[in-house]
Amino acid sequence: MHWTWIVMTLSLAMVGLLLETALAEGKSLPQGVAEIVGVLGTGNSLVELKEGSLLSNDGRTSTDGGATWGGPRSFGEGVSGSGIMRLQSGKLALVSSVGYGSGLVWLSEDDGKTWAKAGQITVPGGPVFELGDTMIQLEGGPHKGRLVYCWDYNMSGNHPDIEPGAKSVGTWKGKPYITETHQHRPEYFAAGFSWSDDEGKSWQYGQFTNMPNILMGWFDVKGEPNGMGNLSPVGESSLAELRDGRVLLFGRSHVGRIVYSTSKDGGENWRALRPTDLANSGSPPRLRRIPRTGDLLCLWNQVSGEEIRRGYRRGRFSAAISRDDGATWENYKTIEVCGGLDNVARVKPDPKVQMVRARKNVGKVDDGYAFYHYANVNFAGDKVYVLYSRGYPTMGVAEQMSEKQEQVMRTYPLEWFYKP
Repeated sequence: MHWTWIVMTLSLAMVGLLLETALAEGKSLPQGVAEIVGVLGTGNSLVELKEGSLLSNDGRTSTDGGATWGGPRSFGEGVSGSGIMRLQSGKLALVSSVGYGSGLVWLSEDDGKTWAKAGQITVPGGPVFELGDTMIQLEGGPHKGRLVYCWDYNMSGNHPDIEPGAKSVGTWKGKPYITETHQHRPEYFAAGFSWSDDEGKSWQYGQFTNMPNILMGWFDVKGEPNGMGNLSPVGESSLAELRDGRVLLFGRSHVGRIVYSTSKDGGENWRALRPTDLANSGSPPRLRRIPRTGDLLCLWNQVSGEEIRRGYRRGRFSAAISRDDGATWENYKTIEVCGGLDNVARVKPDPKVQMVRARKNVGKVDDGYAFYHYANVNFAGDKVYVLYSRGYPTMGVAEQMSEKQEQVMRTYPLEWFYKP
């Protein structure tokens, strides 16, 4: 059995290395950047162990900085999670996403060798979901050590007078192709929050009288939260602690921009949701605080309103950093861009903050049409690990069937994000 495990581990590691070599030969990556396909990607996160190796949330390990990986291994019966992180106490936390109230936190005091259940994440119940690996631990202020977890209420309407499965359709290489579905049918999501002050053993969630305290859009076309634009969604959000102790949320919406909010009391109450000036389709951004510098890093689908209307809402994958807690952004970079879109660093959103979606028929899309989405970001030393999905029309609809898409992990030197 031991030899079988060793052979399997070496085989998987070699697969990762071969894929990396093949990709390096077939495409031009920035200097110092490595790419592996089919090992880690959407749904994965990783943490650096005390002895220097890397551990992913599915039990894979890497001893060479992420260049190669062993096979997945079980952490124990029933022990699993989509997020893995190191707590201030030195313990590792493994966090399973909530889905109808199923989120759990597991703790390890021996760097992932054994795990014990801390507690279940308390949420209001109902159609509650989470992006994955969104829990953070606060480092300063009166709530130092607090775990803050963000989840969504997801709701959808099915009506006899609205076309079922409404969608946007284009033509790719002479064949019909669905470029968008979500924005063409009645769906809604709103963000909610749970927190723990005892490393996940017990949890509270935000409440207003006898109802969940939910974050949603209530702004007009200028971004003012006055209700004149009715309601807009926010979901699949991620969090980052700011230098002054506030918590910043970035989320997806359908208004052509990333939307944001802040909390100054450890995630219990949140300012009214507002739009940023970062152009975005209805796709999830990933926000992180860079441990070495304290700056913010955002990865997202940066596309203009017209590009969204043309059916390319996930066709450009971008990155930017902020040195002033999200007030301004700089060093815009394109990680990937598909055929049919310009390879530009910065894209401006539509002037009006309102619903933007693909036309019902977008016509012909470029032969190089592709999509990139559901990014995650983890850090170890001076390396940044970017994990995401990459798909093409042959791999399904852009926002669905992610299991058919390429699971990508890129390793960047931290300095790459700071270079002009």
